Amino acid sequence: MKEQLIAIVKEALELENENVSLTDHLSSYESWDSLGRLSLMALIDESFDIQLSDEEFNSFETIEDLHKALVAKKQ
Repeated sequence: MKEQLIAIVKEALELENENVSLTDHLSSYESWDSLGRLSLMALIDESFDIQLSDEEFNSFETIEDLHKALVAKKQ
C-alpha cells in the first residue's frame, strides 16, 4: 500500500519527476492546495475505496500520517 500511496500522491500533486517519501510534509509541495487536496482525496477513494472526511484529511501533516489512517480504515 505504501508504494501505491506514494504513486497516488505523485499523480494527484503532479510530482512525477520528484522524489516522494512517507516522511514528506504535504504542505512542503507547491501543489498542495485545495485542488491538489481534492484530487488526492478522489484518487484515494478510487484506488482504495476509502472515504476520508475533510476534518481527517486536514489533520494529516505527512504522507505517513495519511498512510496510517488508510491502514486503520482498511482493517
